[in-house]
Amino acid sequence: MFNSITFKKFSGEKIPDIEEYVKDYMKDNPDLEIMIGTDSQNRGDFTVWSTVIAMYRPGNGAHCVFKRWKTPRERDMSTRLLSEVSYSIECAESLVAKGIKKPTCIDIDINPTQNGKSNIVFASAKGMVTGMGYEARWKTLGPLVTSVADWIVKK
Repeated sequence: MFNSITFKKFSGEKIPDIEEYVKDYMKDNPDLEIMIGTDSQNRGDFTVWSTVIAMYRPGNGAHCVFKRWKTPRERDMSTRLLSEVSYSIECAESLVAKGIKKPTCIDIDINPTQNGKSNIVFASAKGMVTGMGYEARWKTLGPLVTSVADWIVKK
């Protein structure tokens, strides 16, 4: 399911080959940092997902592209949150497999503090990201990419 969904620009323009798009974008902007994040939200019988790739130029903002899709409702919060992390890693790995530099970080929409419901999977989620060799950023660090993904999910 995840790989069959096409990335888009915020203008609505579809990006048929995300890896080629990122490569081309980086030719003109070689100092970019790539950041990836996924968010989800349950709505009725469905879970709405979004994955965002942010191509960030420190001090100059980010160019973001995204994909958004629905699946049957994921009722288990832990499974849904770990799926978010898995989708982000899958996206990062597909870029790296095509010769694109490794993303700087993967944002996870999980709260590390004990009073956050998502805390129950924080260690697992962080371990998934760091175990694959990526830097993990989470809610208390002000993650840019999951904030954008959250906005897309709510549209």
